[in-house]
Amino acid sequence: MINSLALLSLFALEASAFWRLPCRQSLTVERIDPLTQFGGVGEHVHTIHGGNSKFSASSLEADLMQSTCSSCQVKQDRSAYWTPAMYFQDEAGNFNVVNQLGGMLVYYLPRGKDVKAFPDGFRMIAGDPTLRHFPYKNIEKSLWTAEDRTEAALRQKAIGFNCLNYDLPAEAALGMKTMPENLSCKDGLRTEIFFPSCWNGKDLDSKNHRDHMRYPSLMDDGDCPEGFETRLVSLFYETIWDVNKFSGQKGRFMFSTGDPTGCGYHGDFMNAWNKGVLQDAIDECTSPSGMIEECKVFDLYTLDEMHQCTIERTIPEDVVGPMKQLPGCNAVTEGPEPAKVGGCPGEGLNGGQSSSAPSATKTTPKPKETKQVETSKVAAISSSSLPMTFKPSASPVPSDYAKKQDFDVSDSTSAPDPYLVIITVTETVAPPATTITIPAPESQNTTPPRKKRSLHNHRKFGGRHHKH
Repeated sequence: MINSLALLSLFALEASAFWRLPCRQSLTVERIDPLTQFGGVGEHVHTIHGGNSKFSASSLEADLMQSTCSSCQVKQDRSAYWTPAMYFQDEAGNFNVVNQLGGMLVYYLPRGKDVKAFPDGFRMIAGDPTLRHFPYKNIEKSLWTAEDRTEAALRQKAIGFNCLNYDLPAEAALGMKTMPENLSCKDGLRTEIFFPSCWNGKDLDSKNHRDHMRYPSLMDDGDCPEGFETRLVSLFYETIWDVNKFSGQKGRFMFSTGDPTGCGYHGDFMNAWNKGVLQDAIDECTSPSGMIEECKVFDLYTLDEMHQCTIERTIPEDVVGPMKQLPGCNAVTEGPEPAKVGGCPGEGLNGGQSSSAPSATKTTPKPKETKQVETSKVAAISSSSLPMTFKPSASPVPSDYAKKQDFDVSDSTSAPDPYLVIITVTETVAPPATTITIPAPESQNTTPPRKKRSLHNHRKFGGRHHKH
């Protein structure tokens, strides 16, 4: 009986095991995408994290494996992780890049049975940059219909937004499915995307970088469909954007694809783990805390080492702003029809001033004034707390690039770090040395960071949210 209970406890521990991979410094912010525009100029701007060696429009796994550093914390991981950048369009129509807070967190969650590491050369994309409409009901999983379990539905349900306010109860992870409108999130807007984890067991990639993968039946958990029975470790990206820098100004937020709806949010991944290390971590790192320091399989970079890992930009254009047009001539489109992304992927390298922009899918309304919104309407359940101290980067743009673009980047290592998905954590954070990272329009307000934050249990993303 005792042995049976011990075995059950072990299974429960393994089922809740996960770790967070902090990526505190971006390698670069520019229009490169070696998956969808291999060898050419990308359609839209990405914020890229990971290994530094030869990351370019022509990067392959072999290139990444030659990295001498990574902007993410594990030394044995040279993988590349990237998402579209976020922009603010002001009342005059000018675009300014929105800063990240604390870089990005990548969650590794070994869910399911016999979970495998990514094979050598593996690549995938989550999400679809052309989407501008969420046609499904945002309901509890227990109420899902057959339509809610289709691959198209699961792909969109894997995207979420979280308006952070540490003075109020936390929102549910993956709770909001579209970009919140007319808001100013006091502690940042967090974007979230969960990757598919069911593999066909043979293809390292596919033409659209999605067809070799499927979501499990519950999107973030559940059973894999026929033909995709190989269970890979689950990936989940979280990025916090400093939207409060633009509080009180008339305008709107959107992604670099010209997407103000958020439905076209997406994430890319190229595997470059040292052989055997990721599988060892899946098998041996069974802590439910999420703290990467507890996984003794890993060798870790210091915060300073992550900050120093950058690369030279390859695309000669302004991606920061202010500018009259998004880089790549991406028109702002609200749908509901899919957008035509990237009107001039290889042109318009003059700060987004090209005249060959595609026509909008729908005429967009005049930007409205941003306002504070309440985040307490979605309940959150907290669980046990653990002490943790993070000192994240406050800038999404490498400091050397910032100097070339003539804007300031804070080198603070003590900005707020509101990251966590599975468990409750109380973090102690020192106040930042500076508060401005990228010059933003006038009339901005800065808010001092909270010294303690209580993180909340998401129950595997199905119910409640944690704070980072």
